[in-house]
Order: sequence, then C-alpha cells, then structure tokens
Amino acid sequence: MSGPVRAHLMTRGTLRGHDYTFLGDSPAEQWWDTVAGWVFMESEELIVRRNGESGAGLVISGIPSRRTDVLGTRVRHTVVLDDAQHDQRLAMWLVRCGLDDTERRRLGEALDAAFEADFVDALMSGADGDAGAVGSRLLDALRRAAGEQDAPEEEEDLTGSWAGPVHDEEAGRAFTARVRHLLSDGASPGYAFTTHALGTLDGVRRVASELPDDVAVLLHDGNLRGVERLKKAPVPAPRRDRATVGGRTRTLALALIGAAMTLGIWWLIRQL
Repeated sequence: MSGPVRAHLMTRGTLRGHDYTFLGDSPAEQWWDTVAGWVFMESEELIVRRNGESGAGLVISGIPSRRTDVLGTRVRHTVVLDDAQHDQRLAMWLVRCGLDDTERRRLGEALDAAFEADFVDALMSGADGDAGAVGSRLLDALRRAAGEQDAPEEEEDLTGSWAGPVHDEEAGRAFTARVRHLLSDGASPGYAFTTHALGTLDGVRRVASELPDDVAVLLHDGNLRGVERLKKAPVPAPRRDRATVGGRTRTLALALIGAAMTLGIWWLIRQL
C-alpha cells in the first residue's frame, strides 16, 4: 500500500567515524537495489521505479555539498523519495536536478542550508534528539527549493524500452515524459534511470532483458547518437539432447529393418 510522500537523506558527517548513512529514518525498502549493479551511486545518478499499485520511488545521488569530511574530501548527498507520485511537482523538479548540473548544484545548496555541518555531526553523535524530524525538515527544504515551476510542455511517452545519451535533448525530453508517465495514476511498472556504469547499446540491451518491465536509460558515457529502441533478447531455443536424438534414430532404423524382414518372410511364404 502506498502512503504520503516520504523523503530520506543519505549524507556523512565531518568526523572519520561519521560515514555515509541515512539521517533519521531509513527507507523501509532499498528498492533501487534492483538496478544497483548498473549504476554508480557515488556519482550523479537518477533512478525512478514504478512498482504497480505500490507506488513510485525516486533516488538522486551525487548531489554536491560545500561540506567536507575531516580529510577534506567533498561530501555528496543522496535523496530518496518514496511514494513520489503523491508530489509530482517535487519529483519532476528532482528529475531536472538529475539531468541538469546547475539545478543539481542548487539542490546541494538547499540541502547544505537545511543540514549544516554542526547539525549533521550532532545527529550522528546522538547529541541532537531531533532525528525523527529529519524527514519533514528535508521535505520542507526540497519544496522551498523547487518553488513554483512553470509546467513544461508535456510530450507523449515513447513506449517500450529504449536508451539514449544523457546530454541529448530529444533523449532528455523522452526521459522526462517517461518519468511523468511512471508517476501518473494507474501507471504500469517500469524503470527510468541514468548510468555511468554502462557505455554500449549491447550492455543496455542485456539490462533490458534481465528486468521484467520496460526501461528508459540515459547513458553518461558511450557513443550513442540519439534514442535507440531496445528489443528484449530472444529466448534461446531449447537444446536438443544428442543422446536422445541418436537413440530415436537407432530405434527408427531397427523398426525399419524389422519391417523389411517381416515383408521378406511374407514374400517367401507366398512363393511356396
């Protein structure tokens, strides 16, 4: 059963022991694990999945922060939305952030303002008892950053499975249309995600064959020139057992020989 939209933030603190984790409540299910083998969550990735009546989820990773850890390494945030279909305006803005570097940086600034270093360190140290309010604090920050957006011109969803380059305008519009479809009421299950891990059309075809539902994939790397349709890999024909085939051949030969002998004996008897 789906419920109100819920937001989760994965980040890290300053101290060495304050490694990446979800602040406050973690998502009930890491549903993005289904495609985890084909993305680099440490990089700029975007994953949207519709799981039928269970609702839609969205993950955006690699969000840049001004904060650094104790070694001076730049922190990157990950935001997860569960039941994203209940706030489509916010979800579609996060899709823009996933595809546009400028919007992604603006998202990072909004997260840094809402979750300053001292606050994050206090939460991870257990010194701040406000961990239960992280979700509402995060949603408020995201909605303020999203603001009032002009509704973009809606394009028709390109049905089926396909792939394209992430910086191609046509592919970007098709991806946005697919996500809008996945967020709509009564949408069938499906996936839309970007990837740094795949770079060839054959690789994406294998992914499409392994996933049970239609996929729309944008590649950060590779040599795709535009949107490419993906066909599910054909189901291999069942292998025929050579021993079985040979046995059947021998049986047929023996039957023919027996029939010939019977016919010959019958002919000889007729001649007597």
